[in-house]
Amino acid sequence: MVEEAYLIGGDNTINFKKAIARILYTNGIDQLKISEILNLSQPMVSNYCNSNDKIPIEIDIIAKQITNKIINGQKLSFQTCINFSDKKYEGKYYIATKQELISDENSKIFNNLTEAFFILKGKNISNLIPEIKINIAMAKENAENSNDVAAFLNGLIIADDKITGHNGIRFGESKHLSKLLLDLKDKIRINAIMNIAYLKNINNSNFTVGYLSKDYKLKNNHKKFDILQHSGDFGIEPCSYVLGKNAIDVVNKILKIKEEIK
Repeated sequence: MVEEAYLIGGDNTINFKKAIARILYTNGIDQLKISEILNLSQPMVSNYCNSNDKIPIEIDIIAKQITNKIINGQKLSFQTCINFSDKKYEGKYYIATKQELISDENSKIFNNLTEAFFILKGKNISNLIPEIKINIAMAKENAENSNDVAAFLNGLIIADDKITGHNGIRFGESKHLSKLLLDLKDKIRINAIMNIAYLKNINNSNFTVGYLSKDYKLKNNHKKFDILQHSGDFGIEPCSYVLGKNAIDVVNKILKIKEEIK
């Protein structure tokens, strides 16, 4: 049975972990230990600790309560709580049954997409930006439909040719990327995809390149691709799709592509 749980609205989850990381760090706990406590990578913890982003007061208060418990030797675990109410739940609640806290791969996908965003944040990707919105989608292992695929709500925010922010991560978003990812997932063993501008002369790179038909069907029979090219159609912009085992894998390929096509 869960004895005590702090429920934080999904939009505040990043601020919540960021606040805990900062407080632990100022209390002399090293970043490797913090990464273990918060189930984050060390680069992500470093990003959080060095961030100047302002934390909402109500989140900071809860974070201080929790860090006091951690410092005093109490263990914690982060789990996903799913509710179907329009009411906004925030603050401290006592949970009667363990079934009310649901832990699944959703939280891992959210963390992976979040870390992928921070890897790209602030990077100049001017030669990779398409006319349409740019996004990253990542699917559950046994995804069946678009509700099993998460992406950034309304795409990634770009300013001055740099990715600067996003409006949250949701399942069931980015219908086009979700459908394409689901169509490709079992054929070429990928779990994530990102759309970028059409890449010219990419065949000379070290990446494995494949091609999509006008109706987005795979033309090649290979089992592994890093990039798929779509030449566009009437009213459809030519586009390239970078593929990977997860969102972090995809954005690391994006940075390599950026260097190759300078």
